Amino acid sequence: MKNRKTKIVLVVIILLLVGGLVVVANRFRSVATSEELSRKFIVANPLDLSQIVGFSKYRSCAGHDFRNPVAATGEKESTPRSMKHYVMVRDDLRGKNGVVKAIAPFDGTISVIDDDGGGPGDQQIWLTPESISPRQWHFVFFHIDLDDDLKKGSSVKAGQVIGTANLSRGPEGATGNFDIAVKFTRPMRTPAVDAPFAHMDDKVLSEYAQYGLTARDLVISEEKRDIEACPLASGSEGGDVYFSSQWSADDIAWLKR
Repeated sequence: MKNRKTKIVLVVIILLLVGGLVVVANRFRSVATSEELSRKFIVANPLDLSQIVGFSKYRSCAGHDFRNPVAATGEKESTPRSMKHYVMVRDDLRGKNGVVKAIAPFDGTISVIDDDGGGPGDQQIWLTPESISPRQWHFVFFHIDLDDDLKKGSSVKAGQVIGTANLSRGPEGATGNFDIAVKFTRPMRTPAVDAPFAHMDDKVLSEYAQYGLTARDLVISEEKRDIEACPLASGSEGGDVYFSSQWSADDIAWLKR
């Protein structure tokens, strides 16, 4: 009888532990909370604005279809669109490497170095704020030549130059843009995206305001993009969907000088 009661107690304890783990796991896997969505973790400008002339807008028809699940909903938006920014450099910097700065927007670590796009000298770099949480925001540079002294796991400080844009890309070996994005990761879920400028603090946004830009200027609403679908380049209906090489004026936000 005593053994039977002991077994029952053990089963109850195990069920409580499993139930608790399920609750914790579901909490960690849930979509971003309102507090997480409002978090201003970008405390230093990731760019030297003296080198930059404009940005493609969040949800633009520039480049190619870039849609991960949305941080707020966990769902992908309905049609092709670019949910990142192409950073457009000054004409005199077009095609030049080792010049246009990529700057750490916060204290943190280099969490991902992805060479799949172009290999060393043309990397996708993820920077992650210092935190022990399994739910993380990340700032992402695309087409970056990372400083030789840095590697995966290296610590970085807000305002530190971590590398430079690779602008010797494309069929002509010269381009005038590279990319930035913000992602949100949580256990057992695909990385989600959000508008980068929504996570800049007031000090950083004030730097853009000096050039006549606000966070709102850099976003096309989901409703508008759903109504005005991006025109697709011929032959790109399957696989990685590309848009027209001619960007609409409505897709670009220019710095005013």
